Amino acid sequence: MKKTVSLVFSILLISISSIFAQQKEPIMSFEKLKHDYGNITQEAGSAEYKFVFTNTGAEPIIISIVKTSCGCTSPLWSKEPVAPGASGFISVAFNPKNRPGHFTKTITVTSNAKNSPVTLTITGTVGEKTQTKEQEYPHEIGKLRLNSVHVNFASIFTDQVKTQTIKIYNPTAADMKVSFENERVPKYLTIEVSPETLKPEEVGTITIVYDASKVHDWDYVRASLYLFIDGQRVNNKRINVSAIVKEKFSDKATKNPPVIEFDSEVFNFGTMNEGESVTHEYTFKNTGKTDLIIRKTRASCGCTAVNVTKEPVPPGGSGTIKATFNSKGKSGKQNKIITVITNCPSPKQNKILLKITGTVNKKQ
Repeated sequence: MKKTVSLVFSILLISISSIFAQQKEPIMSFEKLKHDYGNITQEAGSAEYKFVFTNTGAEPIIISIVKTSCGCTSPLWSKEPVAPGASGFISVAFNPKNRPGHFTKTITVTSNAKNSPVTLTITGTVGEKTQTKEQEYPHEIGKLRLNSVHVNFASIFTDQVKTQTIKIYNPTAADMKVSFENERVPKYLTIEVSPETLKPEEVGTITIVYDASKVHDWDYVRASLYLFIDGQRVNNKRINVSAIVKEKFSDKATKNPPVIEFDSEVFNFGTMNEGESVTHEYTFKNTGKTDLIIRKTRASCGCTAVNVTKEPVPPGGSGTIKATFNSKGKSGKQNKIITVITNCPSPKQNKILLKITGTVNKKQ
């Protein structure tokens, strides 16, 4: 009986000692672990909030590190030990710049507290940045403002029609008529201005329709469009329209294709002195089943002139592409490209890059 009482007493002492030991540990008790900023704007700058905690334990709290889940969130915290019964803080600043939409970020607080680490959370929604009219329409042609002066249709096949629009804005206090010189607009482009006359501070559109079947050109094709504002042509600025025009091949052409094979696609002229010229003929054969046509050639530099066989090359026939490189004004390592567009359906043969390489000694 005495042994049983002694055992119970020992267990009771251990439990009481454990409770006192726990009470001596620091405990970090926050007023709240999550804060919702609600709706905030980018223009307002950093959104700040201070998480406040109380040390409900019996020893000072020492914060060792505060780590955020995003570089957009900057924390500050109590650097000095927080005594029992005293309060400390974790201050958070969230930068909403260029971060539209809903966000959730976490802040992990590591300390000597019994309940370490503690995770805090901030949430909210950032609105789209408000733009001025000058920012929304950064380009000017005459007094007209535009959101873009370059329309890029990217790749377009010869059986395709694509449409893009440019937004325009009249910043003046008077009506403004916007038009184009139709005679100078390429036949593959159709342009519509709506409305043709913009009222003061009115927004409109320029709609450009690109019909690749009417281009009659290949690969990179570029056009410049001059605007008329109130009947006067604006000469110093224009709208540029570009596209990569690709041939749409029929099943028949794919089954019985021409095939172009060059003896060599690279010419190395070695070394020459500045001001000298060199000419090289790239020879090729048509090893396919139908006539081979060189659609287009284009040099990467005005220093390179190109002359090409223009007649269709029949199966088994051959042709040449003559290139002359002029080193005037050049020095050092040279790498020039001649782009060759053919009627070969194979992507590797439809567009071929011939190279001219070598070194030019600078004139002394």
